[in-house]
Amino acid sequence: MGYMRHNAIVVTGDGYEGAQIKLNKVYEQAKEIFGDLVSNMIDGKTNGIRSFFIAPDGSKEGWDVSDLYNSKREALATIIDSMSYEDGSNPIQFVDVGYDEDYVAEVDRTNKGIIEGI
Repeated sequence: MGYMRHNAIVVTGDGYEGAQIKLNKVYEQAKEIFGDLVSNMIDGKTNGIRSFFIAPDGSKEGWDVSDLYNSKREALATIIDSMSYEDGSNPIQFVDVGYDEDYVAEVDRTNKGIIEGI
């Protein structure tokens, strides 16, 4: 047995050209890391934003596959954080959302960190 806890990641890039160049780099690296768990790029309806999604790996907590994909999610977060500007702003935003078999959901990580109460 084991405890089923899913993690999904949504990544969005601002609409200006420099942001889209960075988003394309992140997207290509995500595909290298996660393979076919990465969606196609999706165009927003306005402001030129684009997003993609990384599906859960399907393993249970404590399994080797779960541990491997925890490391992969951390690697992607580091890549996204490396896209930030000197002032700390980042045209690439992401959220890693965890949700489980008991219908509990929480934000595990964003590139802005998790601020209590917001």
